[in-house]
Amino acid sequence: MQIKSFIVDSPIGQLSVFYTENKVLEIRFALDKVKHDSWETEPANGKPDKFATKVKTQLLDYFDNPEQPFSVDIQVKGTDFQNAVWQVIASIKAGETLTYSDVARKLGSSPRAVGNACRANPTPIIVPCHRVVAKSGLGGFAGKTTGFNIDMKSWLLEHEQVVLI
Repeated sequence: MQIKSFIVDSPIGQLSVFYTENKVLEIRFALDKVKHDSWETEPANGKPDKFATKVKTQLLDYFDNPEQPFSVDIQVKGTDFQNAVWQVIASIKAGETLTYSDVARKLGSSPRAVGNACRANPTPIIVPCHRVVAKSGLGGFAGKTTGFNIDMKSWLLEHEQVVLI
C-alpha cells in the first residue's frame, strides 16, 4: 500500500492529508508534527492526482462554506468504540453540536471515553470532532484545553456559526 500526502493551506494553518487507494487515512494539523513520520511521502510525479485534487477541493469548499458535505471515502483504524464515536460525530451537521455527554448517552458510555475517542480521531474536519463540546463551554480539542488548539476549535465553530451558551 503506497501512502501519499499533500498539504492544504487553510485559514487554520496547513493541513497535511495522507491517503491511499482513494481513501483519506489522516488529516494532520500543522501542530501534529510527530504523528506518523513514516507517512511523509509525496505523489510520485510531484503533481496531485485526481483523488488528492478532489480531497483538497472539498476541504477548501468547506472553508468557503461549511455546509458543503464531504463525499470522499476515509479508511481509519480505531477500536470498535472509537469507530462508533466517529460514526456519531460524522452525523453532526455543520452549525450543530453535541456534548460529550450526548454522544456518551447514545453509546452507553462515559463523556471522558468519548473525549478520548475524539482526541484519537484521525480525520478531523471530515469527521468533525470540533462539533463535540462540553456541557458548559468548548471542552478540549486535539488533546488540549487552551492555546492554539482551542483557538482552532473556536474558529471552526464560529465559521459554522455555532453559538455556545
